[in-house]
Amino acid sequence: MDKTKQHSRLFMILNCLALGIIAMNLTAPVHEATHLLTQMLAGAKPEVLAFGCAGTVEGTATANLDSVFWKVMFSGSAALMNILIGTVLLIVLKKAKLGPLSRPLVLMTTIMHYSMGFGYFLRDFFLYDPDPAPNVEQGDWAKVLENFNGNIVLRIAMLIVGALGILFVFYIAWRQAYHFISDNNDKKERNRVASALYLFPYLCNAVVFTLVELRGPVARASMESFLIISPIINIFGMIGFFWGYMFVAHMVKPRKDNVYYFSICDEKKPVLWIAAVAVILFDAFVLCPGIYF
Repeated sequence: MDKTKQHSRLFMILNCLALGIIAMNLTAPVHEATHLLTQMLAGAKPEVLAFGCAGTVEGTATANLDSVFWKVMFSGSAALMNILIGTVLLIVLKKAKLGPLSRPLVLMTTIMHYSMGFGYFLRDFFLYDPDPAPNVEQGDWAKVLENFNGNIVLRIAMLIVGALGILFVFYIAWRQAYHFISDNNDKKERNRVASALYLFPYLCNAVVFTLVELRGPVARASMESFLIISPIINIFGMIGFFWGYMFVAHMVKPRKDNVYYFSICDEKKPVLWIAAVAVILFDAFVLCPGIYF
């Protein structure tokens, strides 16, 4: 590989890493902000907003939390918002004219929102505890399930929706990658594109955001809880990226039809890289430690 091609591949990887960091910040904080805003609409007083958690002062809600609506929405609205945003972004992917930087960003953000939304249904199906320990707060849809006394129909519905949703994420990741692949039968090109688009951002985000969240409220309160929650969010929460890479580069037969639009931007974009570093610093020193009210 000559130096020009080496530089082009390096720049494409760096651009995708930066886009992946930005996409994560368009996903996880939105999830937590949705929790906070929903609970504030229920009359609760805000307490903290952080990258990986949000909370209101316990017992301050004025809404009727025994109603079906608030049993679902008080803890479950964020996952539903992720799915809604993912759907809107998927429509944008299909309908809008996007460029070599904007299309990968929208694709990554779509996958992250869908992964987080459907992932909470799947995760909380397994993590729901019918007899939680005192002072242990179940999260998201495990809490919703607790509000309905572990209703078996709801729990099975969560499993079905979560499993089908995650499979849909894998399908999107596989199908959309081919918009950046000019020769579907060229395994080297498939690997080059899929590794830049999915694998490297997956590995980078899993490491970077686990480290920066060491400054977060969850880690400060309980390192044991942090070691459970953070990998779920940063490793399993982005699992669509890993399987997107595996399907495109190694496991699934390439598409027969050519749907190539253009290559991912492989030009030097230092402004984008600086923006990504600035975002990480903001996360590490402001958003991850938490904004307290």
